Amino acid sequence: MSIRDELAQVIAVALAETNPSGLGTFDELSPNRQKQLLSRGGHAADAILARFGVVGLPTLNEPDDDGQIYTDVAELRIDTSGTSGNEVFLPGGHRISPYWLRQEAADYLAAANRAEAQS
Repeated sequence: MSIRDELAQVIAVALAETNPSGLGTFDELSPNRQKQLLSRGGHAADAILARFGVVGLPTLNEPDDDGQIYTDVAELRIDTSGTSGNEVFLPGGHRISPYWLRQEAADYLAAANRAEAQS
């Protein structure tokens, strides 16, 4: 299932569950109503994806015996044993804040989107 389809499904389920008329859960709806909500969810997903980079996040391993979590692709290390909370380290041991790590990830996503758009 694509990110767009997963996002549309999440939105459709949320629309069903938060409807003030008490429609019930998504699975309890008629197939026709499910189709309508999935269509609305698809339109919302398209609007979100046109402006924001949405990616599926990998599942991280649990901390090892030293309180370290290692990512598979980017070779990041998350130290959960520090007294000041979790700290993220880049390859080479440079520390980076979660804020700056998200900014850097956004730059990578923007570059990938531009490269794909121009292919």
